[in-house]
Amino acid sequence: MQTKNYDIIICGGGMAGLSLVYRALKEKVWVSERILIIDKDGKDKNDRTWCFWQQEGIQNEFEDVVYKRWKDLLFFSNKEEKLKLDTGSYVYKMIRSIDFYKHVLNYIRQSDQVDFICQDIISIGNLGNNAVVKTTESVFESRYIFNSIYKKPQLNPENQYFIQHFKGITIRTTQFKTDPSEMFFMDFRTTQENGTTFFYTLPLSQNEIFVEYTLFSKSLLKPEEYNAKIKIYLSEILQIDDFEIIEEEFGAIPMTDFSFERRSGNVMNIGSAGGDTRASTGYTFLNTQKTISKILNSYKKNNHPFFEKENINNKHKVLDATILNVLNNGIYKGDEIFTDLFNHVKAKTIFAFLDGESTLPDDLKIMSSLKAKYFIGPFLKVITK
Repeated sequence: MQTKNYDIIICGGGMAGLSLVYRALKEKVWVSERILIIDKDGKDKNDRTWCFWQQEGIQNEFEDVVYKRWKDLLFFSNKEEKLKLDTGSYVYKMIRSIDFYKHVLNYIRQSDQVDFICQDIISIGNLGNNAVVKTTESVFESRYIFNSIYKKPQLNPENQYFIQHFKGITIRTTQFKTDPSEMFFMDFRTTQENGTTFFYTLPLSQNEIFVEYTLFSKSLLKPEEYNAKIKIYLSEILQIDDFEIIEEEFGAIPMTDFSFERRSGNVMNIGSAGGDTRASTGYTFLNTQKTISKILNSYKKNNHPFFEKENINNKHKVLDATILNVLNNGIYKGDEIFTDLFNHVKAKTIFAFLDGESTLPDDLKIMSSLKAKYFIGPFLKVITK
């Protein structure tokens, strides 16, 4: 195969890879580099929903494609206790992938710096001072490769590896009676036999609702099991029997204490592949954007993408690993953990923790809200590891 040369190669044209190219072009960090984006899909479907929280007044780089915002968040325990969360200055935001893809690709395609190919990637590595990627049809070489294609790592025996897997549907109905300004942030009013299990209910309007069935466990369910649980939730909890399904999505996000490799030579991993997924929750979008900011800032200052300080620091990695080990023990159930947490700690403090921006007093408040006897052993196991 003949080798083709570029300055920058993006392996994986999803949220992480497209965000990096879009922002680098927008901020004029890459002004003359020849860029190649490799992905096997055309990104023409609404296949993902990204949700995150931000403080009021703070805008992200994709504010123009935020589809919906909620200030009022509700929590429901497995015993049907209802809590209205104190979110402080935080707002919960939702981005639909189709809106993101259209917005970002429309901008990128205006640049003659960028080429796209739809091919399967066989390998990614280093060759001398450059990086190289082989696809089923070609070989490409560049100064830097940014990879966001996730593969399950080779775990060590002490590592925990959960999957946050979910089936989401957007429905149209006339039977939804709840205030559409309120979203159900975590609704545990469902059975827990397969692990930590809850619903997100995001009202898009009075007649359209996004409902997602989510689990933290070590294995996936059969497709019909997700559908059955969603049907029960709609009927028994939301009291909706007459509805039309507009869109469907399915996803699986790693929740693990494995230490992902950010960099290998001139190959940098971003998104879940680079450790940008928060192990205790699966939230990835904002952490990825923070990583991209560090990459672009390094380019501006040093003319290379490498940085040292990660967004998710060691303190939060230890706490996340502890939570995963507690979940693995199966004694202190996930729904009980989150119920105790939201009963005793304000949501705004929890959001700061999950964003990696909490203070030590915040962390102590969070840990003291939980049943200490179930955390001592796992915590000692993690810190000695």
